[in-house]
Amino acid sequence: MSFPQYSSRARGRALRRTLTSVAALAMATTLAACGAESGDSAGGEAVKDAHVKLASTAITSSLDPAAALSSVGRSYTKQVFDQLVTFDADGKLVAGLAESWKLKDDTTMSFTLREGVTFSSGAAFDADAVVANVQRIQSGDPAYSTVAAKLSTVAKAVTVSPTEVEISTDVADPVLLNRLTLLDIVDPATFDGDRPAGTGPFQVTDYKEGTSIELERFDDSWRATDNVERITFQAIPSATTMVNALQTGEVDVAFGLPADNSKQLESKGFQSVSKSAGSSAITSLIADAEPKLADLRVRQAINYAIDRDAFVEAALGGFGRPNGSQFLQEGYLGYDADLPSYGYDPAKAKKLIKEAGVEGLELPIATTALFKTQAEAVAGFLNAVGFKSEVVLEDLSAFIGSLLQKSKSPLLYWQTDYYDLRDIAAVTRFGPPFPGQQVHFDNAEYQKLFTEQTQEMDEEKREALIQQMAKVMNEQAGVLLLAWPDNLYTAAPRVKEVPLTGDSLIRVEEMVITK
Repeated sequence: MSFPQYSSRARGRALRRTLTSVAALAMATTLAACGAESGDSAGGEAVKDAHVKLASTAITSSLDPAAALSSVGRSYTKQVFDQLVTFDADGKLVAGLAESWKLKDDTTMSFTLREGVTFSSGAAFDADAVVANVQRIQSGDPAYSTVAAKLSTVAKAVTVSPTEVEISTDVADPVLLNRLTLLDIVDPATFDGDRPAGTGPFQVTDYKEGTSIELERFDDSWRATDNVERITFQAIPSATTMVNALQTGEVDVAFGLPADNSKQLESKGFQSVSKSAGSSAITSLIADAEPKLADLRVRQAINYAIDRDAFVEAALGGFGRPNGSQFLQEGYLGYDADLPSYGYDPAKAKKLIKEAGVEGLELPIATTALFKTQAEAVAGFLNAVGFKSEVVLEDLSAFIGSLLQKSKSPLLYWQTDYYDLRDIAAVTRFGPPFPGQQVHFDNAEYQKLFTEQTQEMDEEKREALIQQMAKVMNEQAGVLLLAWPDNLYTAAPRVKEVPLTGDSLIRVEEMVITK
């Protein structure tokens, strides 16, 4: 999980929220595949006014979209709130509450707003509402620190007319539109209420914190639907309970089941559906904790020690793609199809270990319980070539400290995300560090390139910078890249179509449920 450059306290809060949601990485992130891959396997006639029941190992921690920070939380907010712009199913930026936009100069963008839109509270949506939402995020309230960090380049928003707003940044920002997909617009009159009002197709009718959310259709929404009348989001931490809920019809789509459970349900007509999570499974190599990791041969040996195909099968249940080349996968700006991937070569790893004189080097891997299985797989491969590795489980707060401030362990297993911005700008942990921040890749050239690409407005030039970053990381074996994980969902036979946007969030109003 990576975060933009901001205060260490804010980063800690942000990472804590994200890590606690990783086990339930957004109901959002793969449900589209239900529609894309299930096809006509769900027989029967499509119904109208359906009651859709969605389960995950966790749900949102807040009804306030600016504080509902995990992708699980955003799967709820996507149904109730809209943004100025959003990602379509192919990951392209498309109109939301803004019908069009124009870059006036490198630091100012003008947005023409959609007319005739109302909040579920009855209030009209206009430019003043956009300005109020930007100012709220910039208020300094710690509850909004993660969203504020994602929008850190935004200097101000100004009303030009009821249907036009200008947003200015402190510096040139090539991914301003990407950032604005994270700004959910709330009726300012409901900022302090227990039911924030949005312009989306649903509104909240009941909320049991940490347990369930009930939504009903908002018929006056600009994207109203007759497909779905009600939605229930339900938290079910137990895999056994989730299986039972699917089989009894209490749940239509579930996230969080182990791969074996999902595959077993296939024989009963359920669908195992997976899609890229927009992240990289990695292990950071912390030279501050083990100076011998500064030796290129040692880092290369670690990379050659891993059978990434076996890692995907054993540690990810087969849901993912092996990756030994770069953070970004195909479809993201800067992905380089020609960049070589580290292959499984234990003989070469052993040779490099001997050349470097590090036989028996102790390389404990710190992680959280969320990633125990994956970290154990990495440790097993490292032990097989002559290192001495074991998994050190840290509680969440300790692991956050290891990632952000100071690690006692030379290796850290985690997953760095870029699905929300759909851009390398989200992968900041390997860029220029702040004083006191844990250095994950001590390379001046990479850090210089990272800074340059954050302000390069020419897309071709920026793509070249990102590819050069990947080349430097690859040549220096600066991180142990393992896989691009998938998210796994299990859908009941009556689910025929569940569309997702390109930021991997479900649009329930477009779901198709059969009899």
